[in-house]
Amino acid sequence: QDIASGRLPCSFVTHALLGSYTLQAELGDHDPEEHRLDYISDFQFAPNQTKELEEKVVELHKSH
Repeated sequence: QDIASGRLPCSFVTHALLGSYTLQAELGDHDPEEHRLDYISDFQFAPNQTKELEEKVVELHKSH
């Protein structure tokens, strides 16, 4: 929560990696049939979350 709110700052790479771990923990393995492009819209990984960050999170989630 501290990272997502910005209270504990971290880099873009760390936000992306932690976000991908969050998806893995919450949703399990990436499934292209189930996880469409907007499947991460309900998750908040960082303050001022960008589309670029979301794309990187999805890319990393696919690799777990």
